[in-house]
Amino acid sequence: MSLWTRILTAALMSWAYSVTLGLLFAVVLSENHSPRDLLLPGVVPATLLGSTIVALAITPVAMWSVRTGTRNLWLYGPILWVALAAYVVFAIPRAGHYGQYGLLFLVALGLVVLGLIPAK
Repeated sequence: MSLWTRILTAALMSWAYSVTLGLLFAVVLSENHSPRDLLLPGVVPATLLGSTIVALAITPVAMWSVRTGTRNLWLYGPILWVALAAYVVFAIPRAGHYGQYGLLFLVALGLVVLGLIPAK
């Protein structure tokens, strides 16, 4: 796999996962826990901006995790996303402000584990 393919795949997947988790994060933190709160002014742009910054920050780790091939990422990436979404839904409301740092730690840890899984 070429270097540019690894970079593009890692950047695209980290951005897509960051945006969807960011939107879920915004819904969980809203008062009524409703997706309708995403229609409030500024919620989606702030989420997109924050998610893009996080995606850029984790892209090097995501690129490293693609070193074994994209097949593992396509197989285990959704499992990692489900685990992170469960953390957002169940742990963030209880952890409060510091829950987002735990989420970033779990993202990095999950990507490292994905990179250590041998290619199939």
